[in-house]
Amino acid sequence: MRPGGDPGTLHAFKNDGLIERVYRFLGRRTVRKLILTGMGAAFGVAALVGTQVSAAEVKLKAASFLPARATVAKPFHRWVGEVNKRCAGKVKISVVGPAAIGSLQQWSALKSGVVDMHYGPANYYKGTMPEGAVMDLASTTQPEQRKNGAWAMLNELYMKKMNAYYLTHLTAGVHFYVFTSKPAKNGRFDGMRLRSVPIYDAFFRGLGAKPVRMAPPAVYTALERGAVDGYGWPNWGVADFGWQKYTKYQYGPGFFSAAVKILVNLDKWKGMAPDQRKCLQDMAYWVESVWPKWRAAINKQQNAILRKAGVKYVDMGKGFKEKAEAAYWGDLEKLSPDFVKKIRPLLTQ
Repeated sequence: MRPGGDPGTLHAFKNDGLIERVYRFLGRRTVRKLILTGMGAAFGVAALVGTQVSAAEVKLKAASFLPARATVAKPFHRWVGEVNKRCAGKVKISVVGPAAIGSLQQWSALKSGVVDMHYGPANYYKGTMPEGAVMDLASTTQPEQRKNGAWAMLNELYMKKMNAYYLTHLTAGVHFYVFTSKPAKNGRFDGMRLRSVPIYDAFFRGLGAKPVRMAPPAVYTALERGAVDGYGWPNWGVADFGWQKYTKYQYGPGFFSAAVKILVNLDKWKGMAPDQRKCLQDMAYWVESVWPKWRAAINKQQNAILRKAGVKYVDMGKGFKEKAEAAYWGDLEKLSPDFVKKIRPLLTQ
């Protein structure tokens, strides 16, 4: 066999995925010529490839809707740390918070490619993609959603409507509650002004309360001055903002699920190498598997903080949760009836 004509050389490089990287870097004609000039040249190309693999590490800029110190944001930063460690040489993620890009503007920054990733709740872009909120009402697990097709259905819409790839979501099973500075009467919140977001507007109105819009940093002063009588919020992070000082009651059982999405800009996702995408996807599967343990530990910590602060838990009965979820399903069905009809059985089996 001719020294420069060993077809196994080219085949070995292809199987290892290295030759494709060199093709992109030097061009196909140049690479083939180098390989066919002899084994020494081929080894030289391999050495060059090794250098390029290291230099080809993709750097992703992620935007988090809450600052790193916030309880709800901490799992995302923990996951990013694991990605940077386990995908070293392939993927590296850096994170900016709302101080750099406003929480409500981050999803559009992702869509346009200003940032490569976004960690945030679907209700922030409800006007563009109301279907994203269905995961807030899911009772099935993430592995079940991947298996039964629910994840694929939603990902298809994310790609179409938001130019985004739906990697996974965190905070599944972290429920919402109604927190107030004064007691409800006969299971009603008549006349109360509650800080709200779209996911529980209909529910609050059904309880007799008036939903009020304001950013989380403004809630403390509003509670202090009596401008609002309470707020809807997950079981996590009340103390992050100091709200426990003016909070006396927590009404449950918890409703919905704070499914905070991790999205990747679709153009960026498609432009990544297969091994880079695989590493990110594997890390999504990994965090879904360890999430129940993370959630249990943080739930215990957050409940202890609320009880120590003197916040009294009030159980409103099973109907409280059912009323909240029925109102939200009804809201989503009006916005996207066909999609909700198809996906709801897959999320509530």
